[in-house]
Amino acid sequence: MRRATMLGATIGALVLAGCASGEAEGGDAAMSETPMESTAHATADAMEPVETPEPEVTVAEEASEPEPDSAFAFTAPTVMGGETFDGATLDDTDVILWFWAPWCPTCVAEAPVLLDAAERLPDGIEIVGLAGLSGDQSFMQEFVEMTGTESFTHVADLDGSVWRGFDVSSQATIIVVDDSGDAYTLGAGTTADELVDYAEKIAAT
Repeated sequence: MRRATMLGATIGALVLAGCASGEAEGGDAAMSETPMESTAHATADAMEPVETPEPEVTVAEEASEPEPDSAFAFTAPTVMGGETFDGATLDDTDVILWFWAPWCPTCVAEAPVLLDAAERLPDGIEIVGLAGLSGDQSFMQEFVEMTGTESFTHVADLDGSVWRGFDVSSQATIIVVDDSGDAYTLGAGTTADELVDYAEKIAAT
């Protein structure tokens, strides 16, 4: 019994020594706080006020007119007078836009080409003339009568805003636009057959 008691005492001493050794190996930081102290510090940290940024205040800018989301967002008089044309009626449609100037000989030469193509266009596609680079509406009317293109709708872009909306700066320009907004810009010298081919292309999409 005495040997058993002494062995137990020796094992107990070794266990205590091991705990002491583990404390030293774990470092002072691991055991420097009791669980109660650690909880107290965590609670104190959680209760510290958190600074939130003040909302940034900006001075409201003066309201301005929204930018048009489409080049078709325009109204203008028709060349032959008496009506106001709303460009929005052409948006989301297949259309051929003919940009001409009343003093332009190339535009005069283009008129028969467009008249020929107009007779062979797929159903639902029309040609709309956009007269520009002149503030003289009567001069534009003379052009329409001289070229025999009265069957087309012609818009009088007297201030140039419609042309700028389509990024057109020179006459004798044709833009073929499909109903999704994709466009093909054609220059002088376009034939009626080419125009019909483009019209068939946009009608099929």
